[in-house]
Amino acid sequence: MIMQIFTKEELRDITIAVLVLTFMFAFRPFGLDFANLPTYFLIVLTAFVCHELAHKFVAMKFHCIAFFKLWPTGVFFALLFMLVGIKFAALGAVVIYPFRFGRWGFRRIHLTETESGLISVAGPLVNLTFALIFLLAGPSFALVSFVNSWLFLFNMFPVPPLDGSKILRWNIALWTILFIIGLVLVVPYFL
Repeated sequence: MIMQIFTKEELRDITIAVLVLTFMFAFRPFGLDFANLPTYFLIVLTAFVCHELAHKFVAMKFHCIAFFKLWPTGVFFALLFMLVGIKFAALGAVVIYPFRFGRWGFRRIHLTETESGLISVAGPLVNLTFALIFLLAGPSFALVSFVNSWLFLFNMFPVPPLDGSKILRWNIALWTILFIIGLVLVVPYFL
């Protein structure tokens, strides 16, 4: 089943991204939090894969070809910034090819603003949902809520190619609301 959803290259890229994000979240100023490394791995695996699957499935709903592609420069920045306590989470993206045929047989090669916005918001909404569910589940699930909150907020930054830039271009009011929610979720973890 998993092989039908992802290509071998996607599985390789997702594995690398999940491992780097796991180490990034588990990193402390004086080394890795080895005691919680398996927990971080499971949280990141679920949060990251579900985020990317949401993008992929919504893109496929619009008859696009969609696959996850690792961004090696993002991996480098994640590892570099990790050393100074910054959690840089742009390790790759779902690449979308909107090739499809219109009613008259002409190939349409562009997504509408709405289609692009819906594809872009799908991933962060998965992380927001997880963050809220686990926040409400209590302090025992604070780590799950934090990782999802951070992935949500990071993706909402309006910097291309992050999801936030596409959402902002599509719907300023929605982006503003989501960004504020992200700040409200993340800021308490740093106080």
